Amino acid sequence: MVLAKTTPQDATHRPNENQEKGRRKTIKLTNRHQCSTRTMLLVGVLMAIPVLRVPANAAPVWVGKCTLPYQVNWNHAILPPGGYTITVNSKAASALVRSNNGTTQYYTAVPIIADREKGDTSLLITTAGGQHIVRSLNSPLLGVSFVFQPLSKSEREASAKSGQQESIPVIVTKK
Repeated sequence: MVLAKTTPQDATHRPNENQEKGRRKTIKLTNRHQCSTRTMLLVGVLMAIPVLRVPANAAPVWVGKCTLPYQVNWNHAILPPGGYTITVNSKAASALVRSNNGTTQYYTAVPIIADREKGDTSLLITTAGGQHIVRSLNSPLLGVSFVFQPLSKSEREASAKSGQQESIPVIVTKK
């Protein structure tokens, strides 16, 4: 009878049964952990959907109408002359600007909230380089002014002296 000799090298190349079972358990536990994490994430997303839909369907805080007599730049949008409806759903959210004929719809950047200015509800528009720029929306009814593109102190002084500021009246239709 001939016995085969095993060397220490051969032993390292052949995993024993206990090592193989331990590796399989680790793989199974890892897969189980990933599966439960994915499941929990999916459940969390599905539970959040009704909560996220509520603000979209909530009644607006403020709605106003105005007529722009000329083309204006409002943040990164260029709005043609015409009638517009401005809807504010929250003091800390962007405003929705829609043309009355339905061709233009634009969400503004989230405005900076400032103390209201003296006077009526209006859009403050300045002229610079031949362009009309919407700077803010004054809302005395809400007690705030929504600033979309703030003026620096020097710009404010220069535009006031040169008469390059104009207030476009906004008629509040809902508060």
